[in-house]
Amino acid sequence: MNEQIKTWMMAIRPKTLPAGAAPVILGLALAWENGLCWWAALATLACCMLLQIGANLVNDYFDFAHGVDDKDRLGPDRVTQKGLLAPGRVRAAFMFCFGLAFLLGVLLAFRGGWVIVCIGLASIATAYLYTGGPKPLSYLGLGEIFAFIFFGPVAVGGTYYLQTLTISKTVLVAAMGPGFLAAMLMSVNNLRDMASDTRTGKRTLAIMLGNRRTRIFSLSLLLMSWLIPLIYLGDHPGKWIVIAAPLSAQLFRHHWTELSRAPIGPGMNDILAAVGQFTFVYALLFAVGIIV
Repeated sequence: MNEQIKTWMMAIRPKTLPAGAAPVILGLALAWENGLCWWAALATLACCMLLQIGANLVNDYFDFAHGVDDKDRLGPDRVTQKGLLAPGRVRAAFMFCFGLAFLLGVLLAFRGGWVIVCIGLASIATAYLYTGGPKPLSYLGLGEIFAFIFFGPVAVGGTYYLQTLTISKTVLVAAMGPGFLAAMLMSVNNLRDMASDTRTGKRTLAIMLGNRRTRIFSLSLLLMSWLIPLIYLGDHPGKWIVIAAPLSAQLFRHHWTELSRAPIGPGMNDILAAVGQFTFVYALLFAVGIIV
């Protein structure tokens, strides 16, 4: 593979994209019985992927600019910090992603109206302001809250609304599943980065809670995600296959054990990858259970 392509793939962080697709998959499954508008489905998925990629690039750019990324970083290499890409090129890339997402949002607004305009603008602003701007949201301990909101009710609910032009309590409750897992992903990420974040004055929820309580909080988010398909099953007794979603957590049980007790180090990257993989598997099995 060309070195430039490898570098851009490193910047985009493709391993994070399945977790970004998870709420769209669930939202489409919830709308399935009403029939899907496929162009809107594909545009929604593309928009979410662009926002995810843009947010990753913003994070790479601004964590370098704010001095958060240094040689002692435990996470995967960042292209700006390593000097693999000039900061200006990374900035141009995330602006391109957000611009393209905006254009897709305009297209989707013809179907969903002003609500979609508001959701789109809020999503772009949050993706940027998470690590960008004068007071980044991630520096204020708000990362987990915004991850829950935008990867849960906003993404799932917005996807469903674009298909049906309605919303319901059932959809918003189901949306909490991927929302809890997105918040867990953020929490584990912040647990891994506690030392470097402390050195640079970044005040994440993990720093506020401390090591032990952050681990408990992360595992609590996992447990809450397991409850959501069971609540859905209570309202839809015939959809028993949805229990495959929480049961699939057993495939990653070693990682949950490691999260509870392993020392903070590079091994946390494997746990983060497991959370992302589980989020996708969870949403896919939840979606299959809803459709079948």
